[in-house]
Amino acid sequence: TDITPPHQLSHTFKFKDYSPLAFAYLRRMFGVNEYEFLLSVCGNANYIEFQSNAKSGQFFFYSPDGKYMIKTMTNAESKFLRRILPHYFRHCAMNPNTLIAKFLGMYRVKLYHLRRNVKFMVMKSVYDTDKHLDQLFDVKGSSTGRDAKPGDAVKKDNDVRRSLPDSAFVLEPDLRKRLRQQVVLDTEWLRAMKIMDYSMLIGVHNIPHKSKANASGGDRPVGHRRFASNASNRLLSPDDGDERSLASFDASMSHATLDHYLDDDDDGSYLEGAQNNMRSSKQRHANENSSVPDNSSTASRPVDDRSTKKSKIHADAVLEKAIEDMYWPFHRLYDVQGRRRLNPISESLISNSKDEKLIGQSEKAATDQIDPPLPKPATAECCGTGAIKKYDLPTFEKPLSNRKDAGFMMDLLDVEVPIKLTKPGAPHIVELCDGKIFYMGIIDILQQFNIRKRFEARYRRMGGKGWEAASCVHPNLYADRFIRFFDEYTQFDPESVETDAPDDERKSSEVQVEAKEKQE
Repeated sequence: TDITPPHQLSHTFKFKDYSPLAFAYLRRMFGVNEYEFLLSVCGNANYIEFQSNAKSGQFFFYSPDGKYMIKTMTNAESKFLRRILPHYFRHCAMNPNTLIAKFLGMYRVKLYHLRRNVKFMVMKSVYDTDKHLDQLFDVKGSSTGRDAKPGDAVKKDNDVRRSLPDSAFVLEPDLRKRLRQQVVLDTEWLRAMKIMDYSMLIGVHNIPHKSKANASGGDRPVGHRRFASNASNRLLSPDDGDERSLASFDASMSHATLDHYLDDDDDGSYLEGAQNNMRSSKQRHANENSSVPDNSSTASRPVDDRSTKKSKIHADAVLEKAIEDMYWPFHRLYDVQGRRRLNPISESLISNSKDEKLIGQSEKAATDQIDPPLPKPATAECCGTGAIKKYDLPTFEKPLSNRKDAGFMMDLLDVEVPIKLTKPGAPHIVELCDGKIFYMGIIDILQQFNIRKRFEARYRRMGGKGWEAASCVHPNLYADRFIRFFDEYTQFDPESVETDAPDDERKSSEVQVEAKEKQE
């Protein structure tokens, strides 16, 4: 096309796009710009292949910019996704903060010279960040066979259990409550779709520690980067004979650079309108308030004149009209760059944007000839404060994270900073960090509790004790266990976990599931 470069293959192939209109709306729903998506997926750069420990044997690739992941599919997964696509669309539309994997397209390539069909899907990456991920976890809630092999970069459930409560993914109480509510909504939908064997993918970034000498660097801006003495010595002087410092760099961190150790968050790392940006820790916020005077009360901004205000309102109205053209009917959730809004759009801008219909009609007509817009029914007019008519879509919902990369900051209120981290297998090596950032997402949601899985679950039941610890259980039991383990690894004290159901109710639900399986 005029947007993407032509392929350079010597053989012919047939390309099929499944449900193009539905996935086009899904891309809008997830704040994906069509042109950037095409250039990222269909550009000249090569894909980044990575190994996976999935038992399905499918191939995984990352786009060159790391925003999207491409995964090959089996015929059963392709049929199942097409069957649940209407339900998936509705759930994601009604829950903008969903953690479920965000599918952006499903395709098939028919290779005549190989006499085979390759089906694959494109989804948003859970780790859409420029931060270096120091730890990776894949947790399901089960315990049978959930131990990572020596040398595996991705840790599993039992590895997390052994490190609790010291390495719990501690979140702020309000954030944890909202996140748990969303996990419950997602698991309820997965339960209704008879889906099991999904997992929570978690990436952890350790915020590099800054010594007091470097931290008190005068009036330097927050985003300024200064070489830390210990990091620079270890990186720039590898031949100093210190075997212990060299041993801290393993194969999984071979691509780490100085930015990993001197990585600072600044105001550009957070969404527009975020409060306290860098000051997610109340303890750090209190220390900064004691040393830095607050001049916000004494500062006075000049009052713009009437013409400047009018031109600014006009420009904002034009911008909102462009956002509406890109992401309708989900334009109230995103800004022009496809990032979530922290605050709802002003109603005055909506009314002004409706008066700007005559602006740039010639340019819009020329653009529509190249890329026709998606159909916009006349019955789907936006209400001022309610939801979109006929579709009952939420007009606005505050995102779970105030970061641009959708990461969750660690709660440092009751934590001694800097945090001391020991490397597994090398307790003499201690690294310091000023906190952690967590990236979470629910993946592998295309495994239905089919006949084969039913027989496997029944066979494990016949084996006697221990069947409930396996991954293959009924979706109802799987969802309950998934939430209980979420409560366990997101709290400091596992004894304070509030279970969703007492043991008696849990046993009664297991009896109901067993009776239902016998009936089926």
